[in-house]
Amino acid sequence: MAPEEAVRRVTRIFATQDVKCPFSGTIEFIERLHQSGSQHLVGPFAGLRTPVVCDLREVRDVTDESRIHEALVLHWKAQAKIPVPEMSGLLTVRPNGPLTQLRVEGQYEPPFGLPGRLFDVLVGRYITRRTLRLFLAELRTFIEAEWEKERAAHAARIEGT
Repeated sequence: MAPEEAVRRVTRIFATQDVKCPFSGTIEFIERLHQSGSQHLVGPFAGLRTPVVCDLREVRDVTDESRIHEALVLHWKAQAKIPVPEMSGLLTVRPNGPLTQLRVEGQYEPPFGLPGRLFDVLVGRYITRRTLRLFLAELRTFIEAEWEKERAAHAARIEGT
């Protein structure tokens, strides 16, 4: 093993968010958002956000042994000059009573070697977790709005028949 490989450390992180939408439509709505543009603004605070190019790819969710359904592989890379690490992960959905839970499990390698890992332990993980929570909150807002549109359109079709 090369000395550089011996000191590389990956940080694993996760965040969850409940949405008011049926489990069966949630992944479809996320894909709809992504198809409208693969660039998203992410960051821990409203004034500190950076554009990222976000790749989403549908895969079978092998983390759920109780049912067969899809998940999304997530990879984002910052399009700014600030040192935001590339993140890869899995976006899954689970029924949660009348809600659906979004869950992102991701990993990234803190930049700048040992100083970057120290920063990550002290502050970086908090920033990343908050960033993921805000990203999921934005997904929730979009998903719930799309679900309401579909419900209203369905009700209008029923009334019109």
